Amino acid sequence: MTAPLYDTDILHVAASTDRLSEIREFVRARITDIGFSDLEEDNIVLAVDEACANLIQHAYKNDASQTIDVRIILTPQEVRVEISDRAAPFDPGTAALPDMRAYFAERRHHGLGILLMTRVMDRIEYQPARAGGQPNTLVLSKRLTA
Repeated sequence: MTAPLYDTDILHVAASTDRLSEIREFVRARITDIGFSDLEEDNIVLAVDEACANLIQHAYKNDASQTIDVRIILTPQEVRVEISDRAAPFDPGTAALPDMRAYFAERRHHGLGILLMTRVMDRIEYQPARAGGQPNTLVLSKRLTA
């Protein structure tokens, strides 16, 4: 990989599902050709898309006056995607994963975003907002394999 020791880039967008394609393009542009397979790249983009879609729909209730920051941090070992918001805190690690038998039996169409994120990313961390104006931050990390 030719990435510098530490490289970062930020996208600041309105919390609107209309902006999801911009988020996907932003992530893909920064992780292409750094050492991931096409499938790994697709999975990272999908995990970020799911996290942002959940944030927009559930935390912000589709309120486009709110904002999301997506930061990409590249190191020689991994890519980290930090998604920051100022919504009510919600740690996806506390959400119950769906019972897949019931999911298919009920013919559900939504609710797999957190499961997907846990399957395709190596590490998921959640940092709730802190005093002093710090935002909530969800960190999705994927190691580069040599």
